[in-house]
Amino acid sequence: MIFYHGTTKENWEQIQKDGQLYGYDRILSNDRKTVLQEFRKTYLAVDKEEAECYGDVVLEVEYDPYRKDAQCNSFNKDCWQLRVYEPIPINKIKRIK
Repeated sequence: MIFYHGTTKENWEQIQKDGQLYGYDRILSNDRKTVLQEFRKTYLAVDKEEAECYGDVVLEVEYDPYRKDAQCNSFNKDCWQLRVYEPIPINKIKRIK
């Protein structure tokens, strides 16, 4: 399936350097001063227009959320996004904007 990911030019350069799309996320304390937990996670949007809201660079991403080994725990065909907890190889990504 085709999904989309919006990012910055700097992040796109790092994705190319790393050879994979594999985002970071963190949970902050209520005062937002302390990092309580850090983990890897990438958000993918169902629509290109939604991905455009998250950066000047838009990537088209080939990802199969139905694979048995997919570490995606949020795919719902009626939802506007999904979370992926595994790296996505660069050969599954194409910059479209």
